[in-house]
Amino acid sequence: MDVARFMPLTKRTAAVLACGGESRRMGRNKLLIDLCGKSCIRRSAEALAACPDIEKIIVAAPRTLWDTYSRELAGISTPIVFSEAGATRSESVKNAAALADGDIILIHDGARPLVSAAEVNDSIEDAFRYGSSVVCTPLKDTVRFSDGEKSFCPSRENLFTVRTPQTFSVALYRAALENAPGDFTDDSQLIDALGITPHITEGSYRNIKLTTEDDIALARQYLGGNTLRIGHGYDVHRLAEGRDLILGGVKIDWNKGLLGHSDADVLVHAVMDSILGAASMGDIGKLFPDSDPAYSGADSLKLLEEVSSRIRAAGFDIENIDATVIAQAPKISPYIHKMTENISRAAGIAPECVSVKATTEEGLGFSGREEGVSAHAVCLLRKK
Repeated sequence: MDVARFMPLTKRTAAVLACGGESRRMGRNKLLIDLCGKSCIRRSAEALAACPDIEKIIVAAPRTLWDTYSRELAGISTPIVFSEAGATRSESVKNAAALADGDIILIHDGARPLVSAAEVNDSIEDAFRYGSSVVCTPLKDTVRFSDGEKSFCPSRENLFTVRTPQTFSVALYRAALENAPGDFTDDSQLIDALGITPHITEGSYRNIKLTTEDDIALARQYLGGNTLRIGHGYDVHRLAEGRDLILGGVKIDWNKGLLGHSDADVLVHAVMDSILGAASMGDIGKLFPDSDPAYSGADSLKLLEEVSSRIRAAGFDIENIDATVIAQAPKISPYIHKMTENISRAAGIAPECVSVKATTEEGLGFSGREEGVSAHAVCLLRKK
């Protein structure tokens, strides 16, 4: 089939944002994942809206998500309409293509939020010149072909990784939809089926697709977001008679306990301060002041639950906690396993993400004289 009969007359473009996937490998809706202050779908849409040739953005998505996505895309100047996602990608894009105006249709994965304005503009320009454009990047890795009988490494000089956007003359794309047999996972395969070779537009390696959690971390790194935050916490309490000794939520049989307004759990207090410090949210004295009678005798693990809840509400996940108790006596090691379990449960993370250690100061200082107990903690947070 001759591509010349399908050549576009203008660069007037309708962009299709393909958002019909189920994010099965991610385990959550990746289009709503926050990437340094903006959702994935908004970043993808804004990249399309920045192109002056794009007159309309058609979001192909399940109807149940139209309201959610509308809120995410509020304020984007380019007109946005929705089309129903189908059972397959081909069906979803076919539904969207029916709403396309102009001479060119650009199709982009909603899960590729780092596409650049240059890639979008270059793809439209090449579609105008050649009738089609598939953004690709030269393959970096050596690949091996195997069909069970023969196996070899093809030359990577002529191999490319296919990305989006993929841009076509509207007339060509509609002809492909009508005439190409079967279902396709990639829009350029439709053009192949017509016997037409799509034009390759070289793009950027940064134009990644969010598929796994590793991709999210990489996208945030590309965006320059400070996704990792480290905090340090320190606390000390005096030993006194007539008080229970509670460390890490464990009541230890000892002739003295720690003096304080709450249960004086010095270990959990240090942990809380390390979490709050990493998030720049103050300290436990600010959140739970000792002047407030509501916290008299308070269970510090309950306070840790509250701190963890506030941290997550602020957009952070707790990656790991490392803490050290400094006490001459009693011996802490028999209780470390239970302390670890208590802290991990209150913080909402796995036990293997919590480390609790204990040491003495060899008889030196206030802890060495058994006047008090102190604790240090370090926490690593990740910005969602």
